[in-house]
Order: sequence, then C-alpha cells, then structure tokens
Amino acid sequence: MENAMSWFDIDFEFKPDNKIDEALLRLFDLMKKSLHIYFNIENSSDIHEFLKIVAAKNNVDYSFIEWIRGKGIPRLKKIDFENLPSNDQFLAMIEIDEYCLKCEMDFKEPEEVRGCIITIINSIQEYTNICKQLIKGESFNDENRI
Repeated sequence: MENAMSWFDIDFEFKPDNKIDEALLRLFDLMKKSLHIYFNIENSSDIHEFLKIVAAKNNVDYSFIEWIRGKGIPRLKKIDFENLPSNDQFLAMIEIDEYCLKCEMDFKEPEEVRGCIITIINSIQEYTNICKQLIKGESFNDENRI
C-alpha cells in the first residue's frame, strides 16, 4: 500500500507500532490532502504528477508551486527519515504540526494552509536537530552524574 511519504517521493520504511512513524504518516497524509484541496485537484499518483496537473491549470498560486518544486521537495529529500530522533519531544513537535494543519482544514483562509505546509516542511529538519541535541545533552548529563 502506498503511503503519503512515498507520494512526496520520500524513501521511508514504516516501522509498525512506532509512534513517530505513525505521526509522520498522518502528517504527510494531511499535507497531501490539503494540497489537493488547496489546488482543487481530485487525485494524483505522486507529487510530480500533482505538480504537472497544477501547472496546467489557470489562476493558481504559482509562487507556492515554485516553492514546492524548488525548495519544499529538495528540503524533504535531504532529511534522513530513517534516523530521526525517537523521543517524546520530537513526537510532540510532529503532533503539534498535525494539529495546526487540521485546524486549518476548513479552508476559511487558504493562505493559512499554505503557511502551515511551508512551516512543516521547513521545520522537520530543525526538530530533528533540536531533539538530537537534547538527546546528546541528556547522555552527557547521565554520564557525568555522581
């Protein structure tokens, strides 16, 4: 079964019963759905087909499409999804992004959905870096306790 991570052209091996993997799949599925709604596209097999369909439409948010193509996808592809932190802080960060995007799914202000997607894509690597630093700090403190 194809998941939303592969729709975004991301290599991701889902580990069953892993709360972080489950949260990531929910988040990426929500981003996929929101992109389809935002651009009024019924379905697409992957992000590349999606971008081709959107590019052929009139009166669309071309700056957002260019951001997805030029910055969003490359940023996602640089993330090492197989070596993400496995702590509660990272999970909480992903779940907060999921909650924020869910709150915008009424599309009362579509630009808020666009902003959420951009923020999420820009933040995942940052979350990873923060949480890995926290883990290193905890390990250092554990080793130096008397």
